[in-house]
Amino acid sequence: MLRSISYCPHCGEHSLQSDSSKSWRCARCDFLWYQNTAAAVAAIIVQADEILFAVRAGAPQAGKLDLPGGFVDNDESAEESLLRELDEELGLKNVQPKYLCSFPNTYPFAGIEYKTLDLIYWIELRQRPRLQAADDVAAIRWLHPDAVPMEAVAFDSVRRALGYFRANRKRLQIA
Repeated sequence: MLRSISYCPHCGEHSLQSDSSKSWRCARCDFLWYQNTAAAVAAIIVQADEILFAVRAGAPQAGKLDLPGGFVDNDESAEESLLRELDEELGLKNVQPKYLCSFPNTYPFAGIEYKTLDLIYWIELRQRPRLQAADDVAAIRWLHPDAVPMEAVAFDSVRRALGYFRANRKRLQIA
């Protein structure tokens, strides 16, 4: 994952060595550093028989379909993060997300592959609100869940979440 890291963040020496697939140890000061999974959130937003997709504005996967959401900030719950991201990306407020599922993901950015755990929520809207693509969203698309071209979806975790949603929407009483 982070093969190029060699300087210890504690003592600054060029002595950091891989200790395992997710940790590095400094040969000089014995500092142990872990590269843990980052938390991310996303929402399957349903209105009538369609799901809202965000078209990614930038890397990675610019132009591909994604679910609105993003990374969880420090000192923020997953739910707080999701509500913040929905407001930043779409101007969507006053919604009640319900937890749906989670999937691991690999998020390549600037030459580094970050491991994430994507927490997926669903939101059912009674009517289609006026939304504005903002932040890192280039456009908004509404698609029927069974008509989503999976090759156009940006990340494996989102494809897996859509599959889970399709398989369970009747049980969950989702439109």
